[in-house]
Amino acid sequence: MTRRMEQVADLLQSEIAELLRREVKHPALTDAMLSITRVEVAPDLATARIHVSMLRDPASEPADEGALIAALTRSEPFLHRMLVKRLHLRRVPRLHFLLDRSIAEGDRLTALMRDVAHGEGRDL
Repeated sequence: MTRRMEQVADLLQSEIAELLRREVKHPALTDAMLSITRVEVAPDLATARIHVSMLRDPASEPADEGALIAALTRSEPFLHRMLVKRLHLRRVPRLHFLLDRSIAEGDRLTALMRDVAHGEGRDL
């Protein structure tokens, strides 16, 4: 990845997070705790893959991750328009949202290690 692609990816990550937090009013997104884990920008800056992780309380009901991605996809035109206004780029990439399960998987593995350590009488 070139330096320019990294700069655009960093800029997109911060701006999209801000827009999701303050501007997007979609009901499926207002209650969800989202984290943008990674942004990958195409070399021609035409598209960007936005990796989104959904953070949730283990005690709460499981959320529908498919509905979350669908809501983000429906919000893409609005997000793109807002990015065009906010960013001073010749070409603002179109956004494609992907679900990132790495944080949830890490939490699951940590819980498993705690259970094993607790079963052996050790604390982690």
